[in-house]
Amino acid sequence: MHRHNVEGEPPTQLLSILRMVSGASLWRGLDYVEQGRVKNLRPVGKGAFDAEVEGSANLPYTVHVGTAHVRQSYCDCPHAAGTRRICKHMVATVFAAYPQQVDAFKWEVEQAELEYRREEAAHRAELIRYVNSLKKDELRKALLDALIELEERRDRWW
Repeated sequence: MHRHNVEGEPPTQLLSILRMVSGASLWRGLDYVEQGRVKNLRPVGKGAFDAEVEGSANLPYTVHVGTAHVRQSYCDCPHAAGTRRICKHMVATVFAAYPQQVDAFKWEVEQAELEYRREEAAHRAELIRYVNSLKKDELRKALLDALIELEERRDRWW
């Protein structure tokens, strides 16, 4: 994968872009940078840069990202043009400018998934302990209550 890189550590304000965007735009932006769609990345002042990002249109989108005023960043794609929305093209530009953030982001996601799996395993172990602690009549009642609740939920959603 070919990556461009802006020298230095990413400014905290710039990384706030990654926290302001939807999950879908975040992942699509990551896909775009990994596919090499960010072109002509160039610094245009301290903590600001421009790029062109190939999207679904015939011509690449023009992107500007600045750290001093993140909401003044822009892209001329249909999703962000004329708005203050942060789009996948801006995310791709940030990841292209600071490629170390790609690995940091993936590591954070991996850690969150591991933590979720640990919590899920602990929860299941607690459920098993609870079920094993029940007497036969209590277990029958709990099962019946759960089945009735499932039927009620199904009836509400269908």
